[in-house]
Amino acid sequence: MGPASNDTLPHTITPKDGSTVLIRRADPEDFQMLFSMFGSLSADTMFRRFLRSQKRLSQEDVREMFRLDDRSVTSLKAILQRDHEERAIGEARYATDSTGKLGEAAIVIADEWQNRGLGTALFSDLIADAKKQELSRMFAYIDVENRAIIRVGQKVGLKLAPRESGTDYSMTKAEILF
Repeated sequence: MGPASNDTLPHTITPKDGSTVLIRRADPEDFQMLFSMFGSLSADTMFRRFLRSQKRLSQEDVREMFRLDDRSVTSLKAILQRDHEERAIGEARYATDSTGKLGEAAIVIADEWQNRGLGTALFSDLIADAKKQELSRMFAYIDVENRAIIRVGQKVGLKLAPRESGTDYSMTKAEILF
């Protein structure tokens, strides 16, 4: 499955396992679906998404994080449609600064859907949207031990900043200029 960045939203993609996944913008009505997805994530995935120990998110945490009615936040979600049910299996987002030209990005893929190409497709769509919105650059903080997100970042054009010497944490910044 190649990146979906040339497609318009919503659209479907076919991960490596042959299933069909819908990618579309998240909206306020998606709250419960996103809350359920975050509630199902492993401790390792939660750490890699938030770069700190985070056992579970409360409903208020999810509402505050997504602010789906805030124009400075763009959230895309990947939805598995199976047996007349929809389930969120991935989410990518960026929040812009006050100028609307710089975006901080984050992405998470449900544990059982990792390493199937979904992260690359979702991040590609997020970058395509940022370009359409005329952002000048996007960045993300990542765990340097997270090989999967480093591979995704390389595929979509993110450049890793050198790791700062003397730091006792394993985080670095990745950035893409438009």
